[in-house]
Amino acid sequence: MWDVLLDAFLDTLKLSWLLLIFYILIELVEQKIAVKMRAKLKSKYAVAVGAGFGIVPQCGFSVLASDLYSKKQITLGALLAVFIATSDEALPILFSSIDQKGVWLKLLMLIGSKLVLALFAGYAVDLIFCAIGKKKNKTLAKPVEEKEHVHEAHECVREEAENQDEIQTLTADVYVNTQEHCHDGHTHEHDHDDHHNEEKDRENQAEESVDIHTGCCGHHIDDAKESNVKKYLVHPLLHTLKILAYIFVVNLVMGILVHFIGEEKIAEFMSKSGVLQPILVTLVGLIPNCASSVIITELFLSDTISFGSCLGGLIVNAGLGIAFLFKANKNFKRNLAITGGLFVFALIVAIALHFII
Repeated sequence: MWDVLLDAFLDTLKLSWLLLIFYILIELVEQKIAVKMRAKLKSKYAVAVGAGFGIVPQCGFSVLASDLYSKKQITLGALLAVFIATSDEALPILFSSIDQKGVWLKLLMLIGSKLVLALFAGYAVDLIFCAIGKKKNKTLAKPVEEKEHVHEAHECVREEAENQDEIQTLTADVYVNTQEHCHDGHTHEHDHDDHHNEEKDRENQAEESVDIHTGCCGHHIDDAKESNVKKYLVHPLLHTLKILAYIFVVNLVMGILVHFIGEEKIAEFMSKSGVLQPILVTLVGLIPNCASSVIITELFLSDTISFGSCLGGLIVNAGLGIAFLFKANKNFKRNLAITGGLFVFALIVAIALHFII
């Protein structure tokens, strides 16, 4: 038993210095591009930007995306692109284990699959909601020649949207962002009157005073008062120690199971678990904590779970993004629908690839 404990400790210790270096680099990246990400996510290339930023190993971009979505500043497709692309602690752990056989291939497969799926899902969702929004606008507002009549029609849409959550979802996600994401300028001239501009200016001023986002260890990414030592050394060190603790626990549990049950029996059980494996791993991915991504990645590294199961669990594991979405966005039904849709998408991918690869 002491051998199991010692092996778990040594295996964890081997990753410590690489993880620390990696998290220091991640902190530098977060500090430099967090502000740029906010602006880029509100452009017409939001889905591609979201997928690209989500791939970067970090712990705060999914939180930032949830914050922007709750303020109706990005589309649902852009939000999902960030969520799907985000892998939380998976990439740092895989990079730290790069000396193991076959890890490079696993790493490239994971990054490539995440990027493709994020782009596909993000653009598909935006196109669907864009089409629904256009159809809804035609039925709710008749074409008129005078600007006053157009304004009155859209005021009716807004009043109805306030009373019905379903219509609010369409008008909030598609209607407000259509000019930028669907390029339908002629239907939105009336939305930029003086009163609307004043409200928008107040929102922008309020935005500027808000922190860009909070990192997973509770520190503000854009806190100018923090010293460089605290930003680039203390926070990465604390993060590294926390992840190492999770890794040690996983290694210890796996070591105990191998010691008492046997590696061959465990591998046989997992290979015969069929569809149950991707379902269980995807459910684990829903846990809003670094530990879930650590568990999934460690199991994947040890070839205990398939690539499909790992991918499904990491798709639905959007860091703290989902947890923050429920906190920031007051529409609980919509949050539940987003989480459920993401889970179903992840599960379909997990099951399909589990039996293919």
